[in-house]
Amino acid sequence: MNKYLELFWAFVKPGIFGFGGGQATIPLIREEVVDNYKYLTEDQFADYLTMGNTLPGPIATKMSIIIGYDLYGYLGAFIAFMGMILPSTLAILLLFNVFLEYKDTAFVQGMQAAAKPVVVVLIAGVALSMARSSFLKEIDFGNVNTWIVFGLFAISIVLMLFNEFTSFQVHPALIIVVALLVGGFFIR
Repeated sequence: MNKYLELFWAFVKPGIFGFGGGQATIPLIREEVVDNYKYLTEDQFADYLTMGNTLPGPIATKMSIIIGYDLYGYLGAFIAFMGMILPSTLAILLLFNVFLEYKDTAFVQGMQAAAKPVVVVLIAGVALSMARSSFLKEIDFGNVNTWIVFGLFAISIVLMLFNEFTSFQVHPALIIVVALLVGGFFIR
């Protein structure tokens, strides 16, 4: 198969089955680019996902552009991006009126209710996989970098819980910027 067609197909599949938004699509992208086509290692995927999360915009499209560019330059970025957005673009254009017509039916509401917990589990699976490959892989408690990373992890969890369960709110972008600065200045 042509390498560009293969790249396009690798992102069409997550684009088709990525119900629930960009974060829910990440496990599907990972399946294609790490497991199926072996474009990236688990570590590379975690690095690109981290990089993508520090940039503005939807994560699934950013991941397609980053991975496509890494593999085949600007043309690869464009092809992967088109593969990612084409299914949802066509679905919106063709099916949104049908959805609006039937969104209040028990069947459609049941479909949405059933998909939500599945999406949460898929996202948690990617998070666990990233944790293993990024900071749980080589833990050296004698290294100060390990303690900085664990500290950032713990602070992020606390802030996320505060955001979820109290009126105290910290914007996620601020957490990311602080982590980038701490990493840049203190992790060597």
